[in-house]
Amino acid sequence: MIRLSRRAFVVGTGATLGALASGLKPAVSQGDVELRFFWWGNQDRLTRTESVMVMYEAQNPGITLAGETAPFGEFFTRLATQVVGGNAPDIIQMDFRYIAEYASRGSLLPLDEYLGNLLDLSQIPADQVDANRVGGKLYGVSFGVNCAALHINSDAWAEAGVEAPTIGTTYDEFMERAIRFAEATPRNRFFGTSDPSGVEVPFENYLRQRGKSLYTAAGELAFAEADAADWFALWAEMREKGACVPADVQATDQNTVETSVLVQGRAAVNFGLANAIGPTRNLVPENITLTSYPVVSPDAEPGHYLRPATRVSISAATQHSEEAVKFLAFFTQDLEAAKILGAERGIPVAPRVQEAIASSISEGERLSVEYIASIGALVGTLPPQSPPGAGEVTDLLLVTSQEVAFGSRSPQDGGAALVQGAADILARAQ
Repeated sequence: MIRLSRRAFVVGTGATLGALASGLKPAVSQGDVELRFFWWGNQDRLTRTESVMVMYEAQNPGITLAGETAPFGEFFTRLATQVVGGNAPDIIQMDFRYIAEYASRGSLLPLDEYLGNLLDLSQIPADQVDANRVGGKLYGVSFGVNCAALHINSDAWAEAGVEAPTIGTTYDEFMERAIRFAEATPRNRFFGTSDPSGVEVPFENYLRQRGKSLYTAAGELAFAEADAADWFALWAEMREKGACVPADVQATDQNTVETSVLVQGRAAVNFGLANAIGPTRNLVPENITLTSYPVVSPDAEPGHYLRPATRVSISAATQHSEEAVKFLAFFTQDLEAAKILGAERGIPVAPRVQEAIASSISEGERLSVEYIASIGALVGTLPPQSPPGAGEVTDLLLVTSQEVAFGSRSPQDGGAALVQGAADILARAQ
């Protein structure tokens, strides 16, 4: 676990990295309040977050903020270990797949009593606030909204002389273009697209276009074996025809921007979220643009939706609940903090925050804002809250997709295994 304190280093990227490497944590003076904040993300997020924490400490003498960060793939394993061990961080970056599970187990602090007092969310649309409610109680605050998006290496498609996917491209057209791309590109073992068959966001988008969803409002599975089998079969055909990366290449993607097959230079398209374009552009020397996911048919139901972006929650075990909520309010709502954080964790929906950051966000962040504004016809309503166990179902989707990709299961067997396994997980989590 990486721990750091602003009192341990001079402000700046180099000093930040030095503090991370040392792992040293100075003693807290008597009378001080120390708050631990645990989040996932890349170096860009670390630098921005640390800058805001430094600012907060300067404005609030007596408050010490200790930061901990981990890759997303490790984050919830580490968080669970800390919670079970009675050492939960005070402030927790939280994901939509897990908020219901942690809230239902009493691990998160309800925030309702602080609304209108320490926490002003009056400028945030009610549906975006309510998306962080579990059992009617508020357990988190989102930075804004995010949305599914294809990340496209436009230079690579132009080099191959093949039209890149655009808004409204069907999966059949997407496959045909990806095949032609793989045949035309001069680059060695470079494919049209990643293989997202084990990733929840593209799978959910596909289900929604077919009139289904991942979960019902009651927390039960809302898709059938045939839906999952068709999804796995679609990507089995993509692999067979050389449209997407083979299984061994996709397996190197560890669900981080840095390890995506687009950043690795193995594919010209990656299925992701809009807010990841900034970090992606920082790592790829070519032009990266955004467009919507393919559609199953021109008249398909909307698969995209404006999901509440990364949210922040407070541990129920914190000994400093009021101080933790004050920092939460500052971190998610303060205008000066917003100018530093930008749209990296999500596109703000509060008008005053949007106005505050408009002139300072990066080109990548600006592209994500423009992208979301461009796909209105493809955007549907928010799905039901992910139930307890959803995170484990996400893990099962990845494992099952890999079994299909490596040939140990057929798409039909994979569909049956996913549905049965997911149903068992949800039943155990109740």
